[in-house]
Amino acid sequence: MKMYPKAFPSGRRKRPRRRAEQRVYETLAGSDRQGFVYYEWRRGYRHIELDFGLWIAGVDRFALQVKGGHFQLVGGEWHRKTRYGVQAVEKSPLDETWLAALDLHDEIAERAHTGYNPYVVPVLAFPDMEPDQAIMRLAERKGVYVVWGVASLVSDLAGIARARGISDRLSWERIAREVCAISDGQIRLAECAEDSESNADAEAGSDSTPASVAVLAFALNGKRVLEVRGQALRLEIGQRASTRPDTPS
Repeated sequence: MKMYPKAFPSGRRKRPRRRAEQRVYETLAGSDRQGFVYYEWRRGYRHIELDFGLWIAGVDRFALQVKGGHFQLVGGEWHRKTRYGVQAVEKSPLDETWLAALDLHDEIAERAHTGYNPYVVPVLAFPDMEPDQAIMRLAERKGVYVVWGVASLVSDLAGIARARGISDRLSWERIAREVCAISDGQIRLAECAEDSESNADAEAGSDSTPASVAVLAFALNGKRVLEVRGQALRLEIGQRASTRPDTPS
């Protein structure tokens, strides 16, 4: 898979609380499935940080939150086992996962100007735990999927998509367009702005507005920004054009 950033941040490799995230990152990076992984995405300052935004071509898009260590439900409340005993957890990991998935959904729909509903599957991962029935029952009621361990993570996610019975069957062109939009144009995959009216009609449905063949348009900080394919220019209405550095591909 294509990863952003291209390597797990070196400053976090020795932090115990980041080990679970690192294991997930390395598992996804080692997958031969076509897809894209955005590590640590946030819609805005007041919103929940999403550990992994994940698009798997031909499968679905996922909001993947990762919780290392061992958790349990005590009287309906979340607790975490530590070397100092069992401590209460302030925020529900399931609620965090659901809200982060909503953030990613809204950002894709608004910035990529989709004529389709970009459903994001909320998934909570416990890399260090065996299945816990109490957590699984609560997750089912909350509408969040749970995976345990990382050994078969990508297969587990594909299985979730199949179990839902509804899959977007994501094309690589759609993934590229969505990633470009939610990253403010800073992440441009090979086909980021490449689309045709016929493809757009097929993906979005007859009631949607076809995407431009050569230009991807979206808003940045209240201003309309046009990213022109094939040129290293960012055109900002009301300001002079400025060059920008090459972006990850």
